[in-house]
Amino acid sequence: MYVSYAVGVAIAVAIYVLLWLAGYGSSPLIAFIAILVGLVLLFPYIGAVSKSIWAHFFFKYDRQIAKQVKNDSRT
Repeated sequence: MYVSYAVGVAIAVAIYVLLWLAGYGSSPLIAFIAILVGLVLLFPYIGAVSKSIWAHFFFKYDRQIAKQVKNDSRT
């Protein structure tokens, strides 16, 4: 949840900066609608990236376990 929030904020800031560079950042309503639409459209991507980032914080890659799983006849 925390990672998803951080990724969402980063995307919202990026959208606002792009709006500002394009000359539309001065209108709060346009900025709000653009950020809302952007976050809704990117929601599946935000969820996937957030899970990946979270997993990299807590799970470590171990070559020995990867070899055992690869050589396992059950898979």
